[in-house]
Amino acid sequence: MDGLMTVTGFAAGLAAGLFLALLVFGLRRYASRLGAGLLRGLSFPFRLLLRLVGLGRKASPNTASEMGPGAWAAAVSGHKTLLEGALGEDFDHEESFISRQGLIFKWMMVRVGFMRMPEEMTDALAKDYAELADRFLGAPVPIASDPRALFEDVEGAVIAQQFADSEHGLLYMLNETRKLMNANVRRLSIWLSAILTLVLVANIVLNAVGVVDAFGPLHGDLFGENTAGALNSLMFGAGSCVLAALVMWALYYTEYSPYQRNTAREMANFLTRYCARLNDHYRTAIGRAKSVTVGEERDSKQLSAEARLWTLNINWIALRVFFIESYVRNVVFQITRNSSYYLLFVPAAFILAVTALFGLAAALDLFNPFATIVALGWVFPVLFILIAMLYAFFLSNSMKALEEIDQGEWISFHTLKLNQVLGEVVGKYAEDVGYWKNRVGGGL
Repeated sequence: MDGLMTVTGFAAGLAAGLFLALLVFGLRRYASRLGAGLLRGLSFPFRLLLRLVGLGRKASPNTASEMGPGAWAAAVSGHKTLLEGALGEDFDHEESFISRQGLIFKWMMVRVGFMRMPEEMTDALAKDYAELADRFLGAPVPIASDPRALFEDVEGAVIAQQFADSEHGLLYMLNETRKLMNANVRRLSIWLSAILTLVLVANIVLNAVGVVDAFGPLHGDLFGENTAGALNSLMFGAGSCVLAALVMWALYYTEYSPYQRNTAREMANFLTRYCARLNDHYRTAIGRAKSVTVGEERDSKQLSAEARLWTLNINWIALRVFFIESYVRNVVFQITRNSSYYLLFVPAAFILAVTALFGLAAALDLFNPFATIVALGWVFPVLFILIAMLYAFFLSNSMKALEEIDQGEWISFHTLKLNQVLGEVVGKYAEDVGYWKNRVGGGL
């Protein structure tokens, strides 16, 4: 009878905890997005296997297809990606202005002096830009790539190859931001999973082997053996759950969340400053292009060269902004995609490890995990479900920091209005040509 009541109480507590969990998550927004992310994560091993071995040999030898290892590098820290191969190795200047701070989690700060782009648009700088533009516009579009790599890594490598001379430092900083933010998500999922696992294992194992009874504050001479044991288990279970909740709360709110937001904010602020300087150069190039026909210059070849120089600069700077934003899209996607893998597979690995541990213990007849859980009563399961909900809440909100990256904060490609600017510049030249044709009676 007592055993039946114990099992009934456990089942009722478990049902109550599950109901609370379903209620909370059922009311949460973006549930469909979370489900889609889980499905995509579950398919990752198969997609990764296809990329690694399913396509066989590399594509025909060329620059893009010989740059790096396989798809693991894009999602796993410590491996060199195609992008990093395209960027090169010389980042001493950039590293001297980057600070990574933090104990468990890290955040990155970009100090003043990192940007090497000149403040003013000079004639010499315009000529340098024109050379880069000629090289870019006269080069073939890279179409070959390593089929073992992830597409976003291939795309990032192509952008790095084409714009490394002009955006060398920026591309490096954005990639380092990606790695740091992904590493923080990985550490968060490991730490929180380890805490949750430790609570479960400690309560089952220590109760099963009698450690809680032996070292508990209550003894049978005062309450009776069964009552004292139950109360000791209750206090240990409640205390461990409360302590776990406090530790997880501290990890998330005191380090992880502010550090992730600081890093994302540094990334957004630097993009704002960088694109603002490009916009200054862009506006200067527009003014110079419009003023080509104004002044005392009479040499038609010189006027033609000036017009070509500044219109080429206008197009080049606008293209740079376009591809910078394309690269940012790539980085944000990788942060989100890689993080979703960590948030799915790290908890799955802990679940498998705990299942294997308990299965081994049951097979060796060391103790019965389920019987021990049932013996703990209904309080511990409910508390454990509640901290599991807290655990799920922290993991599901681990990417909130990306809200700091707002495209509206910096000068975007569409705000440059390249079509309108080119129309005004070409229209100005056409007006001048028409004016002089009319002056000489159409005899030009």
